Amino acid sequence: MTQAEVVDTNTETPESSAEVENAQEPSLDELLSGYEEPVEAPVTEAPKVAPIPADVQTFMERQIKKDNDQAISDAAKVMQETIGETPLTAKWFEGQLHLAASRDPRVTEAFVQREQNPSKWEQVVKAIGNELKSEIKPVDASATESWKAVETSVRSASTSTPKEAPSFSEKDLKKMSDADFETFRKEQGFKR
Repeated sequence: MTQAEVVDTNTETPESSAEVENAQEPSLDELLSGYEEPVEAPVTEAPKVAPIPADVQTFMERQIKKDNDQAISDAAKVMQETIGETPLTAKWFEGQLHLAASRDPRVTEAFVQREQNPSKWEQVVKAIGNELKSEIKPVDASATESWKAVETSVRSASTSTPKEAPSFSEKDLKKMSDADFETFRKEQGFKR
């Protein structure tokens, strides 16, 4: 028996495998390519099952909504962290997540399957955050400080107490002598 000669067919150089490891994160479209756009399934009759009591059904719906709201809130925080320092609130990021889902149904599909593949969902969320990062302009710290100083100045000026009105009546003025009236006029700052 003769030994066959082994030919190395791997044309990849060691440097190119290092380049692959250092490649950029995949884009949102690449991440979502694994999800198909939902297709409406034909309506078929469901098998007969015992009805669920209304209070149990209500409880289940509330629990599902609570879980979904928490997952959206968590995703918004991840997006906010991806962008970095920004004055935008978590609610704004939740809105951006809803907007992305309305534009591309695959985002919704990734959200629905988040428990089966949590790392994929997190990658999708980070990819949305990276897309937003390219659209958001950085905060100008010096301009922000200037506006804060103006705002503080305006607030302090508007909260100062007004001067008290002099406490005298027409009756008191009529009872004063000319000398008392001159003294009173000078105290109050009245000029002729």
